[in-house]
Amino acid sequence: MASSHALSKYINIMKWIVLFVTLFIADTILSQIKGDYIWIGGIEFTADMANINGHKMDFNNSDMQPEFQEMKLGFTGNNTSICDDNGELLFYTNGCAVMNRNHEVMPNGDSINAGQWFDIYWKDCLYGYPGFQECIILSDPSNQYGYFLIQTTRIYYPQIKDSAELRVTYIDISLNGGFGDVTYKNKKIYNGQDLCNSYLTAVKHKNGKNWWLLQPLENDSIFLAYYISEDGIIQMPNQNSHQFFDRPRSNSSGTSKFSPDGTKYALYNYYDQLHIYDFDRETGSLSNHQKIEIYHPDSIDRSTILFSSVEWSPNGRFVYCASSEKLHQVDTWEDDPQDGVRHIADYDGTLNPFPNRLFLMVQGPDCRIYMTPKNGSYSLHVINKPDELGIACDFVQNGIKLPNTNSGTLPNFPRFRVDEVDKCDPTITSIFGDDVYYRKDIHIYPNPSTGVFRVMMPEAFISGIMVVTNIHGQILVQKSVENVSFSQEIDITTLPSGVYNIEIYPIDNSARIFYGKQVVKVE
Repeated sequence: MASSHALSKYINIMKWIVLFVTLFIADTILSQIKGDYIWIGGIEFTADMANINGHKMDFNNSDMQPEFQEMKLGFTGNNTSICDDNGELLFYTNGCAVMNRNHEVMPNGDSINAGQWFDIYWKDCLYGYPGFQECIILSDPSNQYGYFLIQTTRIYYPQIKDSAELRVTYIDISLNGGFGDVTYKNKKIYNGQDLCNSYLTAVKHKNGKNWWLLQPLENDSIFLAYYISEDGIIQMPNQNSHQFFDRPRSNSSGTSKFSPDGTKYALYNYYDQLHIYDFDRETGSLSNHQKIEIYHPDSIDRSTILFSSVEWSPNGRFVYCASSEKLHQVDTWEDDPQDGVRHIADYDGTLNPFPNRLFLMVQGPDCRIYMTPKNGSYSLHVINKPDELGIACDFVQNGIKLPNTNSGTLPNFPRFRVDEVDKCDPTITSIFGDDVYYRKDIHIYPNPSTGVFRVMMPEAFISGIMVVTNIHGQILVQKSVENVSFSQEIDITTLPSGVYNIEIYPIDNSARIFYGKQVVKVE
């Protein structure tokens, strides 16, 4: 009896343990920080120029895919956004205005990064503010409704064109009926005019509340360091980068990222190559600098302009380095990471409609890494399995179709889930992978037209389906076509004036290729 009682007690204890673990895991998944769950981007003017067609990537949806989004202002460079704990959009910015979740400019949210440089060289906020990874949103540790927008601002300084200083704008989301208000903007926190553009990044302090922010200087070997706490934004002692970042080639040529667990920091551009440091989230100090040569130094062409970016795999093992023509993976678990450099892929030469070269990368909450070309494009590249070694990472070029042009921008986020067991959300199951298609450009004329278009058939095309879709992706016209002549006519005179996509999908499509072009119908 004693033995039976002990066994029963043991079973009951195990039941409670299982229940506790189950609830803990469920709570961990449900309570994951979701500050990066909605991405806003795109810029494509409507036919009447009244609005801008953009797109939204919502990772709250289990079958996440890009959605059409009508906006007032577009993106051609700087981009960041922030969501609440439930993954609902709070606000976002294109670098020169702050928009609320209804895509309207917040009160006092205009003229971000305003100044003489903007008035002379840029002039219009419709296109956003130039540059990439030069603004970032960080929660205020002293106010649950407050957010700091840290921004790199170009300064008109004739002796050194496009010099920059660091500024901060403050947003209180509790104001204006919960839609947010900008309480102050463009406050200088560093005006040395020697920032190295495009490397602004941040990570949580070890206490899970405060922030560390790093920013390299140009023509120097220094990182600026800032500590953001309940006492505000405090500049800390500069740190040695062990690499001289020269203005002509280091500036605006690459990006930097903290590892998903916040213990390492990586900076990469084609000219200076890859630099990895250990990072102490308690003290904010960098150590153990390693320079890894992605390219042999003698092969680097310093006469060219190559934009580059860096991103980590979710497990923190691999660093990915993209530089226009090539993608490399670096295995940091090797005894010598220099031995872990692997070439993954070359740019495949596709046009969509401009060259879709390899550029800016951002790790998504779904454990994939997304990459945008530098030019305006109707597709994104994707690394489907970034935790896998070598080409098993499954890099697909032009793997994600967008409803409108992206113009070389993805949002710049801090690392949100550094203390989570899962650095990305395992419940998100993307539709991408085997279902993706590669888009190739075709010639369609006249464009614009009153409704009758002539479509030049691709040389390799035999037979398939031609479709006409609106900017929301809805199919409006569909017909079977064969390559019996050099061109096919498509008539959409019955459709209202506007922007449409004409696309051709081959029947035998083992290569997963489709052909397309955007057209404008006028009265």
